[in-house]
Amino acid sequence: MIRVLSVSVLIASLGVGVLAQQTAGQRPGPGSQQPARDTPALPKDTPPVPTGRITGRVVAADTGRPVKRARVFVTAAELSGGRGMMTDDAGVFDLTELPAGRYNLTVSKSGFVSLSYGQRRPLQAGTPLQLADGQQLTGIQFQLPRGSVVSGHVLDEDGDAMPGVIVRVMRYQYQQGERRLTPSGTGQTDDKGQYRVWGLLPGDYYVSAVARGGNFAGPFGGRFAGPGGPGGFGGGGRGPGGGGPNGPPTGGGNDQEQINYAPTYYPGVASVNEAKAITVGLSQEVLDISFSMQLVRMSRLSGHVTNPDGTPVTSGNVNLMSDAAVGRANQIGTNIGGRIQWDGAFAINSVPPGRYILRARGDDSETPQFAAQPVSLNGEDVADFTVILSAGATVSGTLTFLPGQSPVPNLTQFRILAPSTDRSDFGPQPNARADKEGHFTLSGVSAGAHLIRSGGNARGWILKSVVVGGRDVTDTPIQLRSGENLANVTVVFTDQQNELNGTVTNESGSPMPDYTVLAFPTDSSLWRPQARQIMTARPDQTGKYRIRGLPPGQYYVVTVDPAEQGEWFEPTYLDEHRAGAARLTLGDGDVKTQDFKVSVK
Repeated sequence: MIRVLSVSVLIASLGVGVLAQQTAGQRPGPGSQQPARDTPALPKDTPPVPTGRITGRVVAADTGRPVKRARVFVTAAELSGGRGMMTDDAGVFDLTELPAGRYNLTVSKSGFVSLSYGQRRPLQAGTPLQLADGQQLTGIQFQLPRGSVVSGHVLDEDGDAMPGVIVRVMRYQYQQGERRLTPSGTGQTDDKGQYRVWGLLPGDYYVSAVARGGNFAGPFGGRFAGPGGPGGFGGGGRGPGGGGPNGPPTGGGNDQEQINYAPTYYPGVASVNEAKAITVGLSQEVLDISFSMQLVRMSRLSGHVTNPDGTPVTSGNVNLMSDAAVGRANQIGTNIGGRIQWDGAFAINSVPPGRYILRARGDDSETPQFAAQPVSLNGEDVADFTVILSAGATVSGTLTFLPGQSPVPNLTQFRILAPSTDRSDFGPQPNARADKEGHFTLSGVSAGAHLIRSGGNARGWILKSVVVGGRDVTDTPIQLRSGENLANVTVVFTDQQNELNGTVTNESGSPMPDYTVLAFPTDSSLWRPQARQIMTARPDQTGKYRIRGLPPGQYYVVTVDPAEQGEWFEPTYLDEHRAGAARLTLGDGDVKTQDFKVSVK
């Protein structure tokens, strides 16, 4: 028996009602009479219209009143593109003509917290609904909580209101296996300097303010400012030539004494690492999160970007990222951008003091070129900064398909990608489509650590291995250098997908769909973001789960109750759960069953 932590519902109202009815189909009872009607004849090869059905009602968690015009959406592998509808005036939804399948059901409406069926916590997956052929799942009730609110004032250094400031509310969550600070809501201060950001989930948040008109977009991108463009913070030009407290500077941003408002985090600090988290409860309004923005002496970084032969780059982008954020998934830094002009010139205005990595990408040809250079700024302007691009790496090879049961699909449907594992990517990720013989050439890959992966329509085929020079590098990042040509890469596919299935029940045999089944490798060197060997599944309403496509190997399998989606990529989390886990070995095409009985304390 595997014991797990007791269920702790962190969000009392974040839930849905149980299924009132689960029948194999609605049939008339004895003595009932069906009205006669004409049924048009269908062609013999026309498949019958599916008769599955999911119905229910959406109400407000605080008042119990119907929520009309809420969007209800279901997805399933058997339902291409999913299907959605709006609730009626009584809050009722009725999704009909559904084929048998495993469905995910979500409900959303502006001002409310979006919910998945069976979801109990923020950023947590819901419970899938298994629908049999012709089955009717009725009586599902969603209780939608209203979104939480963060509000306050943004002030200048004298305590006066700062209107027109962009305020962002952010939280840490897992994306692509890494814990990152991500935006949750945005607002703007009014004439009194007040902001209000609404529709938030419960959790811990960080608040940042960026003076309007700057070339910052906080940690999530930047506005481009070419040479001589405004680029500064419109909310606060100060010093010689400044445009007043609420207007842009008139000195063109070239004065070394220029002082502007830097992006500032609550409670009035320049770094997110010094910021104070704000805890927000379910449907709670957290008021008076007020702080003053920081005035600092800014720098202007300008120069030219050239090709390897010395000719000017005529198209592309430059980007400044705080070196504290490079390669560190749990931090994020200022991210500022600028366009490369026709003569190779670039300028990035109003840069706060700090150490940065300047990244450049030139798009003069079909194959991009790259550069990355460190730069330190301390409030002084830096001009004539020269950036020399280098050609990206090239990866080429062949697709190989192991003998199997499935026919080999059209090879031109496969694409090869090289995702970065050290966040060195800048700009769109390149991909290469295989030709009819399965050959591919992937060009324009930035220098750094990369994995080789496949995309496109595989039709039952999964990645088996990636081999370079007789060495299996499937799960080993490859260090690529500028201009390197990595040839003779063999990407191997198989249609022998293994499967792990079973049930999750309590000691009396009742389904326990609130738990998550986690499979992870016994080899701890594979405990990293985006690892193919780490997978999860939520049991459906009957307690059944299924995990498909794990690579062959030895695994721990355990039931867990994660606080948020994706935290199982953390090595410390995996280490905590291997002690009570079952162990099993999966080979190509294996189908193994592992049942769990959980004890709720």
